Amino acid sequence: MRDELRDIYMQTELPEELPGVVEAALRRGERRAKSRRRTWHIVSPLAAAFAVFTMVLNTVPTFASAMYEVPVLGDVCRVLTVRSYHYEDETKNVDIEIPAIDVELGDADWAESVNRLIEATIEYEVAQSEQRAEEYYNAFISTGGTPEDYHAIGIEVDYEVYYASEDVLSFAVIKTETLASAYETFHYYNYDLRTGQELKAEDLAGQAWREKAKAALTELMAEPAEGAVYWELDDEALDAAIDGAQLRLSSTGEPVLVFQKYSIGPGSMGRPEITLK
Repeated sequence: MRDELRDIYMQTELPEELPGVVEAALRRGERRAKSRRRTWHIVSPLAAAFAVFTMVLNTVPTFASAMYEVPVLGDVCRVLTVRSYHYEDETKNVDIEIPAIDVELGDADWAESVNRLIEATIEYEVAQSEQRAEEYYNAFISTGGTPEDYHAIGIEVDYEVYYASEDVLSFAVIKTETLASAYETFHYYNYDLRTGQELKAEDLAGQAWREKAKAALTELMAEPAEGAVYWELDDEALDAAIDGAQLRLSSTGEPVLVFQKYSIGPGSMGRPEITLK
């Protein structure tokens, strides 16, 4: 029965609006560790304020509960968990962390718009996963399974901050859906903190960003790392892969293209990345 349920799950085609899913259950722990390490990377002018902030977190339980994770705390911007909750039933186990950006600049109304977009995106993603969980559960029961034998689907929403400076912020909201395998859906957010403009590849890598992407991708596929496998792609397929890629910043502020699973190699390659230099 479990094998039948797994087949149903694996054969279900994900909607087009949910791109970029990858198997990454182990990577989730790495993201949490990185985020918590970044909590302590504070620029020296904020050292005194951070000491007070830490004291408050350690002495006021309700405050600590509301703001237990602050991946970025800087002069002009921070990203923090504004809501965290868990619920479960016979079909699913759900863990949600909702982030928000707080920009300490004169006119940052755009940040509120982004925060509303983030919350709406999370609500949509979770609703889609809950619907699938209900469908899988009903399929399992209708084919002879029992509630006691059913393994509830795990639905987790988390976030990762990649880069933050006085001018630029890059982070992602990530949904992980787990049954027989783990799938992730990424929504990236890259913003100019001064203007509120969402940053595109041409803003970060120049008008020749596509040529840079092609060159970097060709080099990656021509000289793969040990164990890496990539498909042979013609120019049209290369263009399609680049068009479907997502953008983020590296920890040093360089633009990175993240390719969709299966776009340039087998599923075992996950989501390959290239840096636009």
